[in-house]
Amino acid sequence: MGADGAPSQSVPWRKVLWERQPFPDNYVDQRFLEELRRNEGIREYRYWAVVKEASLVGQQLSCVAIFITFWLYMEQGLLAPETLLWTSLVCGLLGYGLYQAFTSQTDSCSETRTHLADLQSAALFLSFTFGFSPVLKTLTESVSTDTVYAMSAVMLLAHLVSFPYGEPSPPGSLSLNAALFASVCLASRLPGALHTFAMLSCALLVFALWPCLLQRLRENSPLQFTG
Repeated sequence: MGADGAPSQSVPWRKVLWERQPFPDNYVDQRFLEELRRNEGIREYRYWAVVKEASLVGQQLSCVAIFITFWLYMEQGLLAPETLLWTSLVCGLLGYGLYQAFTSQTDSCSETRTHLADLQSAALFLSFTFGFSPVLKTLTESVSTDTVYAMSAVMLLAHLVSFPYGEPSPPGSLSLNAALFASVCLASRLPGALHTFAMLSCALLVFALWPCLLQRLRENSPLQFTG
């Protein structure tokens, strides 16, 4: 027996329970904790890196809040649809200019899409939206207002949950479809077809085009968005 009451080390100690060994029940070998692993795979976060990443969630919440605010003002008659249309047009042009300005020279040379093609796509979308605005206005007439509001809230929540915060451009199909569905539901409760058209144009700007500009900003200024 050894000095600590353990038998001679000629019989090696093994960490097993199903085999009888010549050691006391309270015997602890020096190799008992040699295979212990602590905090394996743990990832350390820096405070400001977490703050910058959380700001992406905050800005998307702000987009939803801005959209709902515009809708409330139009629903209460405090905001004219013409004002919202002109504001959306100015913001869209400024955003498009920033997007092109932040496009690197390499991307500019490799892209085959021209400004004329972008203008044609925008004109086509606006024309179809304006033409179908009277139809969209009456889309939910047979549905109760409470149901429309509940569906809109669920869809906006789905938009926030499924939004690809890591790489927001292009927006995820589920996220974008949920936001546009909520926009159509809310726009159908506005007074006129022009209100519906203005609201849907604003929704496209906020939920579809803004993520593209955000991704371009992240690519050109990564230190401002990640730690």
